[in-house]
Amino acid sequence: MNSSSINELNERIFFFDNIRYLLVFLVVIFHITCSYSHYSTWWAVNDDNSVFFDYIFRFLNIFLMPALFFIAGYFAVPSLHRYGTRLFIQKKIIRLGTPWLIGILLLGPIRIYIYEYSRGIEGLNLWERFVINVQEAAMFHTGVINSYQQFNHVHLWFLSLLLFFFFVFGLMHRGMPSRTGKLSPDRQVTDPSIKLIFSVLVLVSMVTTILTLIMFLLFIKEPGKAPAVIIVSILQFQPTVVCLYGICFALGIYTFHKNWFSSRKIHGNPLAWLLLTLSLLLAEEIVYANIISRFTPILGVTYITIKSFLVFSIIMTLMTFGGKYWNSGNKLNRLLSNNSYTIYLIHFVIVLSIQLLMYKWWDVSIYIKFVIGSILALGLSFLFSEFVVRRYPKSSILGMVSLFGVLSFALN
Repeated sequence: MNSSSINELNERIFFFDNIRYLLVFLVVIFHITCSYSHYSTWWAVNDDNSVFFDYIFRFLNIFLMPALFFIAGYFAVPSLHRYGTRLFIQKKIIRLGTPWLIGILLLGPIRIYIYEYSRGIEGLNLWERFVINVQEAAMFHTGVINSYQQFNHVHLWFLSLLLFFFFVFGLMHRGMPSRTGKLSPDRQVTDPSIKLIFSVLVLVSMVTTILTLIMFLLFIKEPGKAPAVIIVSILQFQPTVVCLYGICFALGIYTFHKNWFSSRKIHGNPLAWLLLTLSLLLAEEIVYANIISRFTPILGVTYITIKSFLVFSIIMTLMTFGGKYWNSGNKLNRLLSNNSYTIYLIHFVIVLSIQLLMYKWWDVSIYIKFVIGSILALGLSFLFSEFVVRRYPKSSILGMVSLFGVLSFALN
């Protein structure tokens, strides 16, 4: 596959961008769901809970972040070859590192303040929380996050881990001797067979299962509680899923290199992948119900195995359906795609604000709150992204810092 064909490929594969913005929208809905699920009582605003939202929470939690890491890995190869290793890493540091740094300093205190305010807990004011947050960040702590008051990256952990993956990939690629064959868009690649694709997915699912089991043995001390780990205040992740994320990122790189997806041909039947996904979802639900009633090590291993296969089956379902039915670069898709990253960055505080207002001053069904909250969160996040942040990025940063200062003074 030569450079011109790769350029044409990158210009014509729109469904990756479309699926990415869909995933980001689902992340927003997932965070709305957190306020109403029994599984997320740690969320800043904990309203009434419902089993219905437990199902939504569990389903979205299975594949959202793995799929985003997969797509990031897919686009890492052409990006690296376009800019070279040094410029590639520099651009990623600016694009991911700058909002990450601003966000972890400002959003952490806001999250804690809303957590305590919504529960009627007498705590520190917003400015005092900010000072403590900065002090804890400067300690470069390494260890388990075991308190809602502890410094953490909130939803921006994704940026720090993704930046780490980009950094490792860039260095590994740079260190490859040319004789071993670096990952390059210029290499000749034949279309893979369905048998090969399925074999690769089975292999990565088995590897994911083994590594996840090891992490569970090392880090899970109490069933149902998966702690997050922070390393020198810079890198944050959950050990029980970090191997899955890394493998998804690597699989994205591999699928680009091996030409699994193109505008010319989609490998695999979307309906077949969907049927496999639905079968695995049913199996996952049955095993999970048995675990809840009576946990055994065999059930635990079975559940992790099914879930590993399920993640990659969902990814293939999304990609094959997207390639066959949604490979469109119309104005609406481009508009939403161009805003997806900014929406991910800014939606968190919008979601918490909406949830807090509805929790404190609107005594209606949580199902109505969920619908209204999802619409408002998606709409406001898009409007702020398109008409404020993307058009006036520097002024937006200054505005956010100023607004934080005003809130700190007003809530003192």
